[in-house]
Amino acid sequence: KYFASMISDFGIEPRTEHYAALVDIAGRHGQLKEALDLIRSMPYKPDKAIWGALLAACKTHKNVELARVAADALAELEPESSAPYVLLHNTLADVDQWEDAKEVRKSMEGNDIKKERASSWVECSACGQY
Repeated sequence: KYFASMISDFGIEPRTEHYAALVDIAGRHGQLKEALDLIRSMPYKPDKAIWGALLAACKTHKNVELARVAADALAELEPESSAPYVLLHNTLADVDQWEDAKEVRKSMEGNDIKKERASSWVECSACGQY
């Protein structure tokens, strides 16, 4: 109904970004099945933002079944990325499925995928440096 309103009331054609936002909102509220239904009904091919939003929501709400679906779709879109593996591993670990989590890590290694290292900058006003 939101997308119909966008078209009829505002003349705006819903784009991928609109779908990603709605998937994110539904996911944050635990409406994971509805988010997946929305993804499956999209007139566009879901991109990494859409699958990433669902995967993050699955981790938050500890839904392993849908996390696997989202991680597989995300890995297919970005085969070199560690993100789907790491999020799925962490989701499994959160629900104490350690053997399955270990298999995800093995799969990562088998596909020669390395976890990207993170870095942060901190400003030190007394030093004037970062």
